[in-house]
Amino acid sequence: MRIFKNLGQALRGLRLNRGNTVLMTLGVMIGIASLTVIVAIGDGIKIKVLSRIANMGFGPESFSVIAGAGRMFFARSQNTTSMTLEDAEDLLALPTVRLVVPRQRKRLQIINKKEFTSTRVYGVTPDWQLARGWKMADGNFLSDGDLDRSKRVVVLGATPARKLFKGKESIGKMVRLQNNYYEVIGLLEEKGLTESGYDPDDRALIPLTTSMSRLTHQTYLHSIKVVTLDASQVPETMETVRQVLRRNHNLSVIADDDFRFITPEGIMQWVTESEQALNRMLILISTVSLLVGGIVIMNILLVSIRERVREIGIRRCFGARRSDITFQFLFESVLVSLLGGLMGVVLGLTISFGLKRFDVLPTHITLEPFILSFAFCTLIGLVFGIHPARKAAFLSPEESIRSQ
Repeated sequence: MRIFKNLGQALRGLRLNRGNTVLMTLGVMIGIASLTVIVAIGDGIKIKVLSRIANMGFGPESFSVIAGAGRMFFARSQNTTSMTLEDAEDLLALPTVRLVVPRQRKRLQIINKKEFTSTRVYGVTPDWQLARGWKMADGNFLSDGDLDRSKRVVVLGATPARKLFKGKESIGKMVRLQNNYYEVIGLLEEKGLTESGYDPDDRALIPLTTSMSRLTHQTYLHSIKVVTLDASQVPETMETVRQVLRRNHNLSVIADDDFRFITPEGIMQWVTESEQALNRMLILISTVSLLVGGIVIMNILLVSIRERVREIGIRRCFGARRSDITFQFLFESVLVSLLGGLMGVVLGLTISFGLKRFDVLPTHITLEPFILSFAFCTLIGLVFGIHPARKAAFLSPEESIRSQ
């Protein structure tokens, strides 16, 4: 009962000292608002990047194995001639694997009469379209017959098609790659530039057998895309793939992998690296703002104690213990901190909705800001309220009354 009585006294004290209450809430409110917006932007960017990756055909149930060791996009090893079609066949035989797409890649100049452009040319199988979920804008994709007969046919991405044909009809036309002419049989649906500036439409696809016999003149693969039966099977499948490839490549126990994995999560981390660094800086700024808010609460409470010395003395004379005074001012500190946190969350949510509504930045609201704000505000109220509370509790009742 004494706890509830002290809580009531704290609410009464905040109500009677509205000016001080408003000042104490401002610092916490700004810090929590900043934290709410930062968390919402971070989650929004994560969702947008994952959506973009999935839209490019790199869903959570798939991963790629790239020839050559090293980090995701920065190979350390020059040994990129280790993966073969035999590897792809062994991976397809795994029980958790639904699709396997072996690929070759080479950047080449592609020519249409007087028009030319440099693009990424991929040698792929017909399963590439199924694995990527990439629709056709016009024409047809590569077929098993094209693969079996090593036909000189090509499917163009939107970027080379636009540069080579300037919006004119391209299906059935001939383009030149190195010294051979290829018939354009299809156009891929346009995806558009990513936020990082990568152009997924800058590509041309030819049958893998044609690439091996006419372009690269080698049987080694650049990469193998693996699609599992379910997203939950990806970690297990990756480990199995690692064991299969190490066995096929005759790697010793102490030897490093001569391949590396690329996953949607890895791509997201790479793409959002700068955003994450910025978020860490902003969170640090928000934390400093919250600490400043806590210091403001402590200082204003100390000033408030000097103004309310008589009130404290009267309470002590009528039987209030030191613990009651301590709890009263500690409750005031926590309550004003929570009030500032609540106002900060409301302000942060308003800003987050505004950023999303006017398409300034992607945001996504979760329960995390509410949990963080409650935890931070309670902690700030306790830490920065304990000193003023103890100072008020140890005032002498007789001196408190006489000082007024």
